[in-house]
Amino acid sequence: MKIYHNIPDNKNLFRNPVVTIGNFDGVHLGHRKIFSRLKEVAKKKSGDAVVITFSSHPRKVLYPDIPIKVITTSDEKVNAIFNLGIDNIILLHFTREMANMSAKDFYNDILLTRIDTRELVIGYDHAFGKNREGTIDFLAGLCAETGIGLTRVDEEMLDSRPISSTWLRSLIEEGDLPMVERLLGRRYSLSGTVVRGAGRGGSTLGFPTANIDPLDPDKILPADGSYAVVVTLNSGIKKGGMLNIGMNPTFNADKKTIEVNIFDFAEDIYDSVITVDFVARLRPERRFNTTEDLVAQLGQDKIMALKILDDHAQA
Repeated sequence: MKIYHNIPDNKNLFRNPVVTIGNFDGVHLGHRKIFSRLKEVAKKKSGDAVVITFSSHPRKVLYPDIPIKVITTSDEKVNAIFNLGIDNIILLHFTREMANMSAKDFYNDILLTRIDTRELVIGYDHAFGKNREGTIDFLAGLCAETGIGLTRVDEEMLDSRPISSTWLRSLIEEGDLPMVERLLGRRYSLSGTVVRGAGRGGSTLGFPTANIDPLDPDKILPADGSYAVVVTLNSGIKKGGMLNIGMNPTFNADKKTIEVNIFDFAEDIYDSVITVDFVARLRPERRFNTTEDLVAQLGQDKIMALKILDDHAQA
């Protein structure tokens, strides 16, 4: 994998480059369709497939007062694109200067002059440049003038609806993880550092938990509640578990926490980074009248989580 954090100055860096550009948050099935077509065109032209994307969401620059949550962190996005067979990734830091660049200047100065693009592969609704003027129709005119090929990739549909990052964000926030998995083509994941929490999981409840501090604060969290999960430890070992996101209302906590009970595991993993793959939501978070009621529910949650994980392992 070759990652470039700036637009290359060497016009001969890529061989017959076939290029796509976009934020690609989530790297979902719609994006996969674009990357698949990109590789097909590059192969026909005996060229290199090149993806231009961004290390942070452009909306953070365009609309700084409006919070934006991401489906994939920068590292997750790069790894997902690479795992789809794309070896050349230009990962740019989106700036105000870039936002003010006209689509025509971006096309001429970057895509043509600096990258020497031979063909563009663009999603059906993609637009770039100042005021999103670089639409597919706008590009068609520029490509015709300069002799550059242009491939438009139609939307990928699921249940008669176009797959989009916006739809995915809504599903994640609703906690509909099986549907999220269908749109992503993989499970939704969250990586974070194991930090010290209140300590009541093991001492009070009998279900010791690892408290997770997400690596990226902009990462979307699923809806508050309990989930069946698969945990990948820093060593690479995978373990089943059940995870809770929420305010711990039974104990009148004052901040949201992410706590995972890792099944059949009792090692000290403080300060290590773990990754959690969400499989299914067990229940919404709720307040229990007594600690005993909560412990009884956790026992039921574990039974349900083990069954879900076993069913998925055998599928």
